[in-house]
Amino acid sequence: MADLTPLDILGVGFPHRMRGYDTVAVRAFLQQLAGAMEELFRERGELRQTIHRLEQELGTFRERESALQDALVAAQKTAENTMETARIDGQHVVDEGHRLAERLVDDAYQRAQNIEGVIGDLRSRRREVRADLMRLTELLQGMIQDDQQLEKEDRATPQVALLHRREDQRQA
Repeated sequence: MADLTPLDILGVGFPHRMRGYDTVAVRAFLQQLAGAMEELFRERGELRQTIHRLEQELGTFRERESALQDALVAAQKTAENTMETARIDGQHVVDEGHRLAERLVDDAYQRAQNIEGVIGDLRSRRREVRADLMRLTELLQGMIQDDQQLEKEDRATPQVALLHRREDQRQA
């Protein structure tokens, strides 16, 4: 029945019998049937065109989907590579920070030791200066005592008599 066309339906003839079908009614029905089939064929042609167009669109969408999947895979790989690179770079920064911190702590420790050495030297020097000052003080006290002793002795010797003797020596 798929090979049957609307013209085939219109061209069909039926044998006449007595008390057979009303030929006008049969003809009218066959015309209706032919029109319906013609409409179905037209719709089928439109549907085939629509199917063809949709298949082409589907092919385009599949190509786009494939391209999008490829792009997504590439973007994911790029993101993973970027994250790995960032992780490695971050680890390098952290490691460098640790090395710098250790170097700074070592430098600070070395400076603290140097300062402790300087403070020790200054304490030692202070003790030496204090000892020198004490010796100087003792020396000055000794000189003061000697001077006081000389002053006492000088008081016992008349100063004027010395002048008289000099005058006597000049006259002689």
